[in-house]
Amino acid sequence: MFKYKSILPAKWLVWFFLLLTQSTGAFASTPVTLANSSLGLEFNLADASVKHWRLPELHDSNGQAQDMAAPTGRLFILNGELAGKDLREWEGLAGGWKVLEQSSNTLVLALEHPDLPFALKKTWHLREQSWRADFKVDLNLKNLPASASDHLELQAGPGLGEVPAQGLGMGQSIYSFTELVYHNADGVETRRLGEEDASNLSSENTGQTDWVGLQSRYLALIIGAVNDNAKRATWQANTPALPEEQAALRSFQTTVNILLPVSEGARNQTYEWSVFGGGKAYQALTAEKPDLGGLLFSSLWNWMRALCLGIMHVLQFIQQIVGSWGIAIILLAVLVRLAMYPIARNAISAQKKFAAIQARIQPELQEIRCNYKGGEQSERILQLYESHQVNPLAGLKPLLIVLLQVPIFVALFHLLGQTFELREASFLWIKTLAEPDQLFPLGIDLPLFGAYFNLLPVLMAFTTLLSIKLASVSDGQFSVRQAISSGLMGLGFFILFYSFPSGMVLYWTVANLLQVVHQKIAKG
Repeated sequence: MFKYKSILPAKWLVWFFLLLTQSTGAFASTPVTLANSSLGLEFNLADASVKHWRLPELHDSNGQAQDMAAPTGRLFILNGELAGKDLREWEGLAGGWKVLEQSSNTLVLALEHPDLPFALKKTWHLREQSWRADFKVDLNLKNLPASASDHLELQAGPGLGEVPAQGLGMGQSIYSFTELVYHNADGVETRRLGEEDASNLSSENTGQTDWVGLQSRYLALIIGAVNDNAKRATWQANTPALPEEQAALRSFQTTVNILLPVSEGARNQTYEWSVFGGGKAYQALTAEKPDLGGLLFSSLWNWMRALCLGIMHVLQFIQQIVGSWGIAIILLAVLVRLAMYPIARNAISAQKKFAAIQARIQPELQEIRCNYKGGEQSERILQLYESHQVNPLAGLKPLLIVLLQVPIFVALFHLLGQTFELREASFLWIKTLAEPDQLFPLGIDLPLFGAYFNLLPVLMAFTTLLSIKLASVSDGQFSVRQAISSGLMGLGFFILFYSFPSGMVLYWTVANLLQVVHQKIAKG
């Protein structure tokens, strides 16, 4: 009995030591890291996964460095089976992964042990370009031939550290999401798994892909195959099964598993990728191959996408001069207005002529409306307009100015919804031009409107009504109908754009003001 009591503490000490060394791969307290000015990677030696993928230049909602490995902290983990055992078992037997080599921009991690019939290496090399890295997996089967059951999977995800937006109204889904993205023969394709019928997708359904990964509004994690072994790999993307009350979170936990081919008879096998993990800034996306510029505005027609990119470059040029994205948007509205001035001048001139002629023929119009009905009335009114050589639609010409700006408006919607450079662009009371202006909290999250009072949509609706009123040339009973329809239009604009990005609403408000000023001058 005495002997049992004296040995027990020592035995538990040994067990504790073994558990400690197997869970850490070493018992050094210093974390294994690799970093440069744009990336900060921290590794878990138990499984060689990336515990943190930090972007030092970017910050999350809590003011911390953005971490794309959150929340699980197991990015780029290898799963699979070799020589009849799960990879986790081999890692436990070997005591985890070891640091084989490390320099300022390169890290080599190894899973090797005399009792292991294979050796695995992971090599990370950080490039000078923003958020880019080279990644390589080496498999050495030593004297053990590959078997049919041998397989490896490289896991990207789940998620990108993205969380659902709250309190931004009916449009908040455009501000926060995580989705699958890949490039095949048809170009860039995206799928928001879990929110559609499908909760999984594989390369068997998409055809040959050049690269695959995950993206959110501002971030992307893209893996592009470099060598033949990596190019022969297939992939599967899926979302987890969650309780019904958490169904909205499914897409945020999307995972991409790259299935690595383990060739029989080949002792040494290498898989190489180019990895992009950072902000979707145009310069960073296009700095090196693979060119990832197609991530921006991928859902648009080619001409609309070209317009978006053109406006983006113009905005960036103006911003570099004035130092403010808000002022750049205002100046863009002015430039567009100046470019459209000849069309606007002709439209308002035609409107004035139409108003004068309509006033002159008003008695004849009233007589036709009193004496004729249906098709005959319409035909006689058209004949009357024709006799005075005026187009009955001439009064709508000022609306042409608005219609011509619609493509720019749509382009700005996508530009401010996706362009990384505007992520933290503030202006006046607006914290970010990429979200609603959020003048003050309402204290309650209202359906459609969210949890904040936004001032800009109110100003935009008011200037829209004012512009429509000045464009109207009618009076009497028709004026009342016009006022009602204009009011409904203004209300519709207010509800629709209440939760839209404030930069876009700022542009539309300024455009309306310029339209009002032009109409005042033209009619003055």
